[in-house]
Amino acid sequence: MNQLVRGLTIYYCGREQCASGHFFGPAIRKHYLMHVIFRGKGIYRTGGEEYALKEGDAFLIKPQEVTYYQADKDEPWEYAWAAFAGTEAERLLSDYRQEENEYVYHFDRGEEWRDYMDRLVTVFESGEHNMDETAGFLYLLFSRFPKRSKEVGEYEQSYLSRAETYIRHNYSYPIQIGDVAKYVGIDRTYLYRLFMKYKGISPKQYLTAYRIMEAKRLLEDTGLSITETGLSCGFHDASVFCKSFLQTEGESPLQYRKKMREEVW
Repeated sequence: MNQLVRGLTIYYCGREQCASGHFFGPAIRKHYLMHVIFRGKGIYRTGGEEYALKEGDAFLIKPQEVTYYQADKDEPWEYAWAAFAGTEAERLLSDYRQEENEYVYHFDRGEEWRDYMDRLVTVFESGEHNMDETAGFLYLLFSRFPKRSKEVGEYEQSYLSRAETYIRHNYSYPIQIGDVAKYVGIDRTYLYRLFMKYKGISPKQYLTAYRIMEAKRLLEDTGLSITETGLSCGFHDASVFCKSFLQTEGESPLQYRKKMREEVW
């Protein structure tokens, strides 16, 4: 499946106990490639920098960038790797980028990362995996990296994005603004301030506007009744739906449908 369709795709995995001084490169790779160091030491060179790495570190190879890495002569590293790409790759790499470094990652807690990486490789090499299973282990692996610190504006945009996503996927249910705030992990007052700051409307107005937008689509594209359309968009009865639609669009749902059909003909 096209990597732009899937959120995250694993292309290949492997592991190796390197010999003393073993090296690879200089070379380029087609996909993102994450190496996770189980034990031992080595160096990694890219972007004009050299990094000394050890157990519990990981290093990223970016597509089409020249890289070189070499195992230590006295304590050669043992590592596992996974090549991946997809629409989620950039987000993961950005969210978990550490100390403004785009190439080196550090596991800061527990030993779960060993198990996740080991299972990722084992399942992939078994030939009996599916893409969701291997992608799941990679997500779990990234979850063991500490998230990088964000600026206030980034946090606000992140909260707002999560709220919008929740509304887009749940507008057809009888959700309340309190449900949105709970999902995002902030209080209702803060959520209100964010929507007013970045959208110029309240969360309730945004939810209603989104429901009306979807209702207009259904009125245009389906034969659902007015009641069925309202219920499908999260309005608990036809009268509430018609009142909200009239306030937003200046006409009733029935008038809107009739107008749209006349324009088509």
